[in-house]
Order: sequence, then structure tokens, then C-alpha cells
Amino acid sequence: MPKKKTFEQALLRLEEIVKNIENNEITLDESVKLYKEGIDLSVFCGNELKKIEQEIVVLKESADKIFNEELFEYDEE
Repeated sequence: MPKKKTFEQALLRLEEIVKNIENNEITLDESVKLYKEGIDLSVFCGNELKKIEQEIVVLKESADKIFNEELFEYDEE
């Protein structure tokens, strides 16, 4: 069973691809192959960031409800 790649792994591979393409020591075919892989990795990273952003929004909303509720009322008489 293949191990699921992490955001960090994908980002490192993307950086590697950019260096290889900028190096100009690879063939055009290899550049195109790496470019396609880079696009896939970019999409993966973007989706991962969207998931994390949504999770943060949910956590913030949850925290806001907890900290904005009045836990008790104090009645001075």
C-alpha cells in the first residue's frame, strides 16, 4: 500500500522540480514531464491548504462560541 504524501513532501518535490527545470540540463521531454508533475503537486498543495483553512475556520468558530458565551450572570443586590 503506497504511503500518502504529505504537504511538506509535495512542496519539497516541487522545489526539486523547479531547480531541475531551471538548470537547463535536461531534455525538453523531461522538462515537460516534470512540468506536468509540478502542476499535479501544485494542485495537491492547494487542496491541502484549502482543507487546513477550512479546519481553522471551524476551530475558530467553535472557540468564538465558547469564549463569547456568558458562563454565568452576576447579580449585584
